[in-house]
Amino acid sequence: MIDTGNLMQGIRRKSLWILVAAIFLSVFGHLILFFGLPFFSFGSPPPIPEDLIIKTDLRVEPPKKIQMVSSPKKKSLPKQSNAVSADPLSDQGKGEQGALGNQAGQAFRLPDSGTYYFDAYMDGQLYQTAQLDWITEGNNYRLYINIPYAVVGPFVFESRGSVDAYGIAPSIYWTQRGTKPPRYSRFDRDQSGAGKMYFSEKPDYTPELLPGTQDRFSLMFQLASLLNGSDKIDEAGSVRALPVVDYNTLEMWQFKSYGETESEEIPSLGKSVNRHYALMQRENDPYKRQVDIWLARDLDWLPGRMRSLESNGRILELVFKQKMPIDKSKLIN
Repeated sequence: MIDTGNLMQGIRRKSLWILVAAIFLSVFGHLILFFGLPFFSFGSPPPIPEDLIIKTDLRVEPPKKIQMVSSPKKKSLPKQSNAVSADPLSDQGKGEQGALGNQAGQAFRLPDSGTYYFDAYMDGQLYQTAQLDWITEGNNYRLYINIPYAVVGPFVFESRGSVDAYGIAPSIYWTQRGTKPPRYSRFDRDQSGAGKMYFSEKPDYTPELLPGTQDRFSLMFQLASLLNGSDKIDEAGSVRALPVVDYNTLEMWQFKSYGETESEEIPSLGKSVNRHYALMQRENDPYKRQVDIWLARDLDWLPGRMRSLESNGRILELVFKQKMPIDKSKLIN
């Protein structure tokens, strides 16, 4: 005689396994659709170009103070189908940038506020549009980046702070990947721009904070502000050192400049004047990632292209698509 109870239990167990398998295949299919195949990497990253390997200790100059300069008359972007020029705060009382007295230093001017859209690529495959909000009011700034990811949720980066005697001075930098808890890096600065760093990932790690220290994204806006002050700096072959914070590290990064060139590295701008900076790597102890950035003169030297080669060989790239006025509801409180 057939045991009906055991038979039904077996059918339910089999149905459960079929359901689990269907969910797994659905998730796997979405990952392939949005990330490409494979969405994980077993390979090693390509070799580092010889000219980007640091074989001897480079002399690091102490941070230089900055001097704010006034904004020139606005220039319209070249007419491109995907590039929109705007002065997002033209009717807003913005206040004076850089209330730093009359100190002498490198010329420095913050780019105007705006919302920037980028085509996001993973290993060369276009999959989503990323949004970058750059907001300045007086001496304060907010930088917010949202890179959508299917299934796992967006990658979000935010940097907030002000301008001090050495330029952009982040006070908080946080990142969040999907539904994972956010990770914080806090800059506890004193009046000289120095101080201590605090990390949510490493509560006991509190390294000394050097004046001029940036986070992974504010560093690009620091470079843009210096170029807005004077585009005669960082000629081809020169190296600029910046202390840079990630979510659990503080390291000195050296960027090699390839100087000012006219190219089509940023397709939406057509043939345009760009500055390419590449992170130099230590020969025996390379960083976790290789970073290349292209700053565009037509965008107030803001990044038109960013490429990050991760230690597992994956390549994330953001390429400028469009600029829009800033949503005034996002202005800094």
